Amino acid sequence: MEQFFMSRRSAVALIVRVRTSLLAHKDDQPPADAQRQQARVADLTRLLFDVRAGRVSVFELKDAGSMHITISSD
Repeated sequence: MEQFFMSRRSAVALIVRVRTSLLAHKDDQPPADAQRQQARVADLTRLLFDVRAGRVSVFELKDAGSMHITISSD
């Protein structure tokens, strides 16, 4: 797992890119996979709000190649 330190703004942008990528491929999935993907999109949406609000400063993304993100102080 790779570890990255980034600003809050960069972390938000990364989450948005991963979430957008998942949404772009939602129609290509069988129904069971689509439900899991929808749940993952909901988790990313919640993470996005938490990171933006400053409630989360460390998180992991498995969708983007197993990344451990630490948000550095601005």
